[in-house]
Amino acid sequence: MIWIKNLAIETHGLKVHMDGARLANALASLDCHPGDVTWRAGIDVLSFGATKNGALAAEAVVFFDRSLAHDFQWRRKRSGHLLSKSRFVAAQLLAYIESDVWCRNARWANSLAQQIATAAGPRLLHPVEANEIFIRLAGHEAQALREAGFELYDWGSRDSGEARLVVSWDQREEEVVALCQALARWT
Repeated sequence: MIWIKNLAIETHGLKVHMDGARLANALASLDCHPGDVTWRAGIDVLSFGATKNGALAAEAVVFFDRSLAHDFQWRRKRSGHLLSKSRFVAAQLLAYIESDVWCRNARWANSLAQQIATAAGPRLLHPVEANEIFIRLAGHEAQALREAGFELYDWGSRDSGEARLVVSWDQREEEVVALCQALARWT
């Protein structure tokens, strides 16, 4: 990450923004301090997303380089992201972080993703490091999973058979067990 920062600044004078929609899942997997993968790694601005991990429409923008925030309030208002009652959203974020909900939810989703990865066996395309699983399925397998009610996203080129599965923070374990059983039928 540091080399990206150095290249961006030295070559083009650019700053580095991190989309933190799945930051909680990454931190739960890496078991490290948030600073290790953000400001210490050269990130200037972080969009900290909580909505994909259990919060209700709560996101925050964190400026590690505070000089970049000089016109942020104006830009936020201008783009329609200024909530008149934003203190209620902020209270939600405080509870989310202070009570460790962010980490508990991420660990749950990550552990279920590991179960799916194990069941996928040789279909697994990449090591599972958080709550996303990338697999390769034959056309009839993907169709059978969809017909059984499982959702998957086609990934890669049209005929690659690659799919992405995402485990939610509120995923029910019995749903994952059923998916694992379906995948195990083909291994």
